[in-house]
Amino acid sequence: MPSRKIVLYNKRGECERLYKFLDDNLEGLPLTLEFKHDIRLVAEELLANIINHGYAKDSEEIIELELKVDSKSVKLTFVDAGDAFNPLSRDAPDLLNDLSEGGMGILLVKSLTNEQHYTRKDNLNVFTVTKNYNNNKTR
Repeated sequence: MPSRKIVLYNKRGECERLYKFLDDNLEGLPLTLEFKHDIRLVAEELLANIINHGYAKDSEEIIELELKVDSKSVKLTFVDAGDAFNPLSRDAPDLLNDLSEGGMGILLVKSLTNEQHYTRKDNLNVFTVTKNYNNNKTR
């Protein structure tokens, strides 16, 4: 399947468009409901983090999402021009000891995906997560 892209906006109501995009593009693939739910939850959490922390409140900025599906995994790449922030820069014990500043979402993302990668390129945050298929459950 070729990669698919959607442009989302820095608004809370965009989750419905996100869900439809994922549902439409994962439909027909031999994935369990649990696998699809995990992808949806990860995408929702990452979008919410960008909306809540990446941009000034009520700004009309865009967030790009690319979905790639291959024979081994599903990969989501979020690109935004918000404030530079590497969500992987804090260790899990730090996050667990200081939940006042959030961090549970990133722990959730890490627990539901096999790989996470962040880079700052051309003043853009590029965050990619990969969820591998488990041949016993998803295909």
